[in-house]
Amino acid sequence: MNLNLKLILNILGIVSFIIGGTMLAGLIVALIYQEPKMTKIFLGSMVVLAGAGYLLYKKTRQGKQTIKIREGILTVALCWIFAAALGAIPYLLAGAHTTFIDAFFESMSCLTTTGSTLLSGVTEMQHSLLFWRQFTTWLGGMGILIFAISILPMLGYGAANLASAETIGQNVEKVRARMTDTAKSVYLLYIALTAACIVLLMAGGTGVFDAFLLAFACLGNGGFGNYDIAELTGDAIAGGLYIQIIVIVFCILASFSFVNYQHLLRRQVKEFFRDAETRFFFAILIVISVLVVAALLVSGTYGTAAESVRYGIFQSVGFVTTAGYASVDFDAWPQVTHWLMLIAMIVGGCSGSTSGGIKVIRLLVVFSMIRRNFYKRLHPNAVVAVKVGDKPIPSDRVSSIATFVILYVVIVGVSCALLSLENLDFETTFGTVVGMISNAGLIIGPDVNYVEPLSIFAPASRFLMTMLMLIGRLELFTVVMLCMPAFWRPYK
Repeated sequence: MNLNLKLILNILGIVSFIIGGTMLAGLIVALIYQEPKMTKIFLGSMVVLAGAGYLLYKKTRQGKQTIKIREGILTVALCWIFAAALGAIPYLLAGAHTTFIDAFFESMSCLTTTGSTLLSGVTEMQHSLLFWRQFTTWLGGMGILIFAISILPMLGYGAANLASAETIGQNVEKVRARMTDTAKSVYLLYIALTAACIVLLMAGGTGVFDAFLLAFACLGNGGFGNYDIAELTGDAIAGGLYIQIIVIVFCILASFSFVNYQHLLRRQVKEFFRDAETRFFFAILIVISVLVVAALLVSGTYGTAAESVRYGIFQSVGFVTTAGYASVDFDAWPQVTHWLMLIAMIVGGCSGSTSGGIKVIRLLVVFSMIRRNFYKRLHPNAVVAVKVGDKPIPSDRVSSIATFVILYVVIVGVSCALLSLENLDFETTFGTVVGMISNAGLIIGPDVNYVEPLSIFAPASRFLMTMLMLIGRLELFTVVMLCMPAFWRPYK
């Protein structure tokens, strides 16, 4: 394969510069809270990464160029892996993790907004390291590469293939919208929602630091908390019902398509709610929440109806939005709730949101395909288009989505087979794979420890889970194509 290595290294230099630059946030927090060790770590890391990234960019600069499709696919995968590897440095230097695999897992979990963690004793950790964990989750919410896509056109690159490589399988119009001026308003909206969340959390009694951390996790749908799970049991998020409501609202807001929000910015409220994906996501959220609450009430899991409603809705939102917040030991809930929440994780949120999963739009297309095939059996000569709402979906897009769903099933099956070497029960194995590839981070199963669910997995399994996070975040195709021999054959 004829790769333009200088071009790829040039973009990796930009990523290194960006990651190094964002460490300024950790440095500022370390200075505020007077953490000398972390100050040195963030300052040193920032100088080295930003400096090395800038030098690599300058040394490999070749003027205006166009990124080819295969180069774009390879570059996107490398950039995410590279960003996660660089983001792991503070964890290693601070001693939070003793092995690179664990630090890499933590960093990848942040950038992909999965929200799984190998850290314990969170309340005793350095403020700056906690801030770094949550801040990288917030950055990962919109995609570290999306920031690069905004910058690359100014540097002379044709970034279309780079963007399409990261958003394979999503709606083409939404991909194009991100690459135009709409992208700027999307970023501004993301920042504005984060600011609003911070203000409302502070109004509820959280401190400034906790408000920032929780807001970063909510908007990124990462699900990280400021406290250990054991400290939150029975109270979901420290601060009580008001804070839970704020978390629920902003996790849901972050699960809608940020591109579709353009209708609200233009005061086109009807257009926003006319979107088929938005309406169907609402329906899924309501149905899952009602069924989970009903199961808790019927089973008598909690002493009062108020507790069943409170915990049932909060946990349902955590799964449907793939934010992954854990408020109570849901493994002790009725079996039917486990499968409802697994389904919720698989589906996920809307395309163009910070949620994971296969995305609601794909589910709508699959339902439309099924409906069309049944209709064709009754009316063989009829010409029926696959539609979402009143919009017909192009045949190549339908084929792509069908391939995606099949590929999803295959990857989950193979991953379950590999993870079964841990000799865990089926529900735990399946729940772990779905939790990772859907970027939800929660693990359902009787074999897991509620407080430290990842402690049972060996390093090899943790590495597999890290790769599943990446595969899920990059919409399957990007990573899988790198494993195909045809991808590496020379251009004809």
